[in-house]
Amino acid sequence: MKNIFAATFALAAAVAVYAAETKAPEAAKPAAAPFAGREFKSVNIEVKGNKIWTPSTFIVKKGEKVRITLINTAPSGVHAFAIEGIPGTEAAVDNKEGANSKVVEFTADKAGLFRVFCPMHAAHIGGQLLVLE
Repeated sequence: MKNIFAATFALAAAVAVYAAETKAPEAAKPAAAPFAGREFKSVNIEVKGNKIWTPSTFIVKKGEKVRITLINTAPSGVHAFAIEGIPGTEAAVDNKEGANSKVVEFTADKAGLFRVFCPMHAAHIGGQLLVLE
C-alpha cells in the first residue's frame, strides 16, 4: 500500500510539473540563450534512510530535447541518477555545497516507459520517464 501511495504521489507531482511547464510564461526574464526543450529540476532527498530523486517521474514527448538539473541534498553523500536505455543520462552528484548539482541533457528519440534509477545504490527508490508519441 505504501508503494502504491508513493508511486501515485510521484506521478501526480510529475503531472503537476509537466502542466506547470506547458503554460505560457507570464513575463519574459532576461537570460542567456533559452533552452529549446523541456526542463526539469529533480532534488535528491532522504527520508528515514530512503533516498529518492523528486520529482521522480518525467513526462515528455518523443523528439523533445530534455534537460534535467539534478540537486543532491541527501546528507548521506554522493548519489547517482540514470535513465535505463538512454545514453548520456548517468551522473554522480555530490552533496557538498557548490558541487551538489549536475545537468543531464538528451533527446527523447524513442517512445516508451524508461526506468529512472541510482546506478550506485540499486535499493534506492527509483522513478520513470514516460516518452509520449
